Amino acid sequence: MKQRTFIMEAVTFLAALLLLIEWLGPIAELTNIGFIRVFYIFVAISFILLFLKTPWWISGFVKIAYIYWFIVSIYSEFTILSGESIRFFLTELIFNITQLITLDLTQMTDPFRTILFFVLLWMTVYLIGYWIRMRATIFVFFILTVIIIGILDTFTPYDGSAAIVRVFVIGLGVSAFLFLFKLHENQKQVRYIGIAFTAALLLLSVSLAIVLPKAGPLWPDPVPYFYSTNPQSGTGPGGAGGINKVGYDENDEQLGGSFISDDTEVFQVTSTSRGYYRVETKDTYTSKGWIQSEPQLVYDYYQQEEEFALDFPPSVEDDVQQMTFDMQTDFPFLFHTYGATSYTSGEPFDVRFNLSTNKFDAVDQEAIVEPQSYSVDFAEPSYLLSELRSTAIEDLQTIGSEFDRYLQLPNTLPQRVRDLALDITSEQQSVYDQAKAIEQYFRTNGFTYSQNNVAVPEGDTDYVDQFLFDTKIGYCDNFSTSMVVLLRAADIPARWVKGFAPGEVVQAENGEQIFQVTNNNAHSWVEAYLPGIGWMNFEPTIGFTNTPDIEFDIELSPDDSLAAEQQEIEQQEQQQQETPDQQTTQQSNFSLEPAVEWLDANKWRLLGLFGLLGVIGSLLYKFRLKWLPKFWLRRYLASDQSAEEFEKLYTRLLRYLALYGLPKEPGHTLTRYAAQIDNYFGEGHMRNLTTHYERHLYGKGTPEKPEHLRESWEYLINRLSS
Repeated sequence: MKQRTFIMEAVTFLAALLLLIEWLGPIAELTNIGFIRVFYIFVAISFILLFLKTPWWISGFVKIAYIYWFIVSIYSEFTILSGESIRFFLTELIFNITQLITLDLTQMTDPFRTILFFVLLWMTVYLIGYWIRMRATIFVFFILTVIIIGILDTFTPYDGSAAIVRVFVIGLGVSAFLFLFKLHENQKQVRYIGIAFTAALLLLSVSLAIVLPKAGPLWPDPVPYFYSTNPQSGTGPGGAGGINKVGYDENDEQLGGSFISDDTEVFQVTSTSRGYYRVETKDTYTSKGWIQSEPQLVYDYYQQEEEFALDFPPSVEDDVQQMTFDMQTDFPFLFHTYGATSYTSGEPFDVRFNLSTNKFDAVDQEAIVEPQSYSVDFAEPSYLLSELRSTAIEDLQTIGSEFDRYLQLPNTLPQRVRDLALDITSEQQSVYDQAKAIEQYFRTNGFTYSQNNVAVPEGDTDYVDQFLFDTKIGYCDNFSTSMVVLLRAADIPARWVKGFAPGEVVQAENGEQIFQVTNNNAHSWVEAYLPGIGWMNFEPTIGFTNTPDIEFDIELSPDDSLAAEQQEIEQQEQQQQETPDQQTTQQSNFSLEPAVEWLDANKWRLLGLFGLLGVIGSLLYKFRLKWLPKFWLRRYLASDQSAEEFEKLYTRLLRYLALYGLPKEPGHTLTRYAAQIDNYFGEGHMRNLTTHYERHLYGKGTPEKPEHLRESWEYLINRLSS
């Protein structure tokens, strides 16, 4: 009976652990929490301690020690057991508890937030364990897990396809196991055959569900409808103003609002060089977002491999390269990069170029097609710094009327935006230097890149004015739109560009690199027209680099603002020659590196310490009859020696006698067992203790005063320990 209960409880606790881990998975994907495995380990430790019914003071000590080690290792440079680390930990607790009491939550520090998350997991595990022991089921927790994963999969970027399968396997598998275990309690062979058959049936069902083709949905996706009925929702950085899902969106009429990340892969690019993937440009700023000014559609048509020329300078080296796109998501347009000259593909289509938006489409008899793979030949535009710095400001007055749409600004644009543009560019001697001054303005004047807490302009508020003077917090749309407006305010033609940033290198071989591009890489940037040169790309967004190919044919002074950019270009060229394993990627500030370094520096000491503790623990366990009974006797004698304490010590005495080799036989009464013990040790002390125990147990009186029993206790304990 006890073995059956133990197995059932162990299986239930294991299932609860796996289900709770499924809750933590989406949290790690949808928030900024890093190294989620550390929290997995904490949850596992908590469940193990709860399952083993570890005393609260041992369990609490283990958990607090784990939290302390984690906080000190991650958020400080102190050693674990140093006085500085203890002071650091206590200071964090005292300071943040004070903020909680005063309700000043904005001052709460990251270490304390992490501690609160640990405490939340601690409480969650305790409540789940309490429910399991009280109800002996996890069915409610299983249903809640299914609902939560379904909601997250529907309304967030989290993909719960695999998680929902795991949850059903865990929930239904454990439910079937427990049912069969109870059903065939006295028929072990039938029970085990049933469990094996159920496991095989479940495995077969899951395998067939994964392998076999699936029918499409019977009803349309309701999520777009929900979004459409809410004016504060959107589907990308260029959507509406609420919480948007990052990705490429062709509607940019209302910019602003926060968005959540989405690392869903949309395509892969194979190329020998890193570059931005251009889609389209827009020319009309409305004070809230972007639209295209020319409703009429004017196209140029090209066949595959037929060369075309965009309005960028040619490559100096005339080195034609190829970039191959393998699509994971369908897009109604073709990607290209700077210096694109032609398209090729194994799929039949012609290329259509929109002269107004600079967008390429794949068409087959005027119908847009979405090829799964195609290549772009390109020769990256080259610029000479000497020519760039020769772009005369007065030449801006001689450009043709075709550039008027790239100088458009709304009449409602606040005057302080125009004044700021003049302040930034007033000391520059060339159009190029004016554009660079505006680009670099965002890096040195307190602006912050963030996807969260991004404002949405309301009423008559101008989107750019709000970002430049009020919030200074935003993402690519804020930075790029603001730079275009400032350039136009300085009479420099500029256009807003949309596409994707390069992505991450996932493979490199024979000089070619494969870039994985996700929805997170959807991006916008700037192109400015330089008289006598042509169009040139600029990147104002903090944390992004889109540097064109510039040949520094003139010597720069150390204090020149372009000296740092020259060094950055040289570093990029060096990084492109490295393998992905050698490349340095930006990591989260949340790092286990301090803890790893400390463990590496002290590994032999720790091994020695753990080895010594293991030997001591083994000896204590092996010879526990020598000291453990005496420990509990002393604790009993030091207590109030109540009837409850007497009962606990008597129960322990029975366990120690069994450990000594004198177990109570099934079916024997305590009186008969006491006589057996007294015959073995002599005297009548066991019968004395048993008589008083039965009086208390069956309510036939109260035990004698504790001091009358002390001799019997000490005699038996000493004989056990001898």
